[in-house]
Amino acid sequence: GLFGAIMNAFIAIADVVPNALAAHLDVLRQDLRYTFRGLRKAPGFAVTAILVVALGVGANAAAFSVADFVLFRPLPFPEPDRLVMLWEQTPGYQMELSPGNYADYKAQAKSFASMGAYFPNATNLTGSGEPRRIESGFVTWDLFATLGVRPFAGRLFAASDTIAGQSLIISHDLWQTQFGADAHVLGRRVQIDGAPFTIIGIMPPEF
Repeated sequence: GLFGAIMNAFIAIADVVPNALAAHLDVLRQDLRYTFRGLRKAPGFAVTAILVVALGVGANAAAFSVADFVLFRPLPFPEPDRLVMLWEQTPGYQMELSPGNYADYKAQAKSFASMGAYFPNATNLTGSGEPRRIESGFVTWDLFATLGVRPFAGRLFAASDTIAGQSLIISHDLWQTQFGADAHVLGRRVQIDGAPFTIIGIMPPEF
């Protein structure tokens, strides 16, 4: 009957699977023995092969990491699917928006809830401990509000900072490494490329 056929099938599987595994393990053992014997006879080839495999694995891991970070992982901001970056494009080139074009977009565009701009730069920080060369950026006052981020301490830029100038927001890492996580750093004046700036805020660690 059906029950007997099922039992016979289970008995057959129980008999075949262990034998198949034993046969494959024996083949694997022979292959490994042959491989190690060959590697001992040609150590130079063995080292080269291992290096090539290691480089290939490392390159693949790096490529997948970059692809995951750039293409798949969401940006670390609230509602990242609503964020876009605008570029200018001329034949053969893609570049950041010019200040004039950015101002025109901001004044005339109706498709964006908010817009902000930044210009990355490397600057010299002095006036607090050892002088340091730091990664920095000039930003419009509304950039952080556009990104939907809040400060760890202090405040973000306001429109009045555009007129007054010389307001500075520092990263959490810089606050810890350069200012010793001083809770009274807000309001301190430092020099950026020789110009005075006042620290008004500290960004959160994940920013």
